[in-house]
Amino acid sequence: MMSRAMVALAISTAGLLGCGRGDDGPALYPVTGKVTFDNQPIAEGRVVFRKLDGDQKAFSSEIRDGVYELTVEPGKMSVEVLASRPVPGKFDHSNGTPEPVGEMYIPEKYNSKTTLQAEVTVDGDNEIPFALTST
Repeated sequence: MMSRAMVALAISTAGLLGCGRGDDGPALYPVTGKVTFDNQPIAEGRVVFRKLDGDQKAFSSEIRDGVYELTVEPGKMSVEVLASRPVPGKFDHSNGTPEPVGEMYIPEKYNSKTTLQAEVTVDGDNEIPFALTST
């Protein structure tokens, strides 16, 4: 007959069998690229890759000096580009000190209503540039 300690050990060991690291999820692949707006590098912003399949999982990265790099799952993606800049002469005084007011200057066709798409491949170099325009 098993002691209570042995039963407790057997139960806790059985419970841990299903908790191993096993599969850490889908493989991620590096994606890099340059992002310009009207032929000028976007100084600071964010790029978001969102899967077009059922789960619409998103992957994002900062844009610095017109360059982004991130890792994403392979597949077809919609892409959003976000960037803001200070509005000259406009300040918010709500905190007691003047703070520059920013504006989103990238057209919504590249973010909230994006038309941008990309395909991340397992075998490719996945260098994906985006040349955005104001028109």
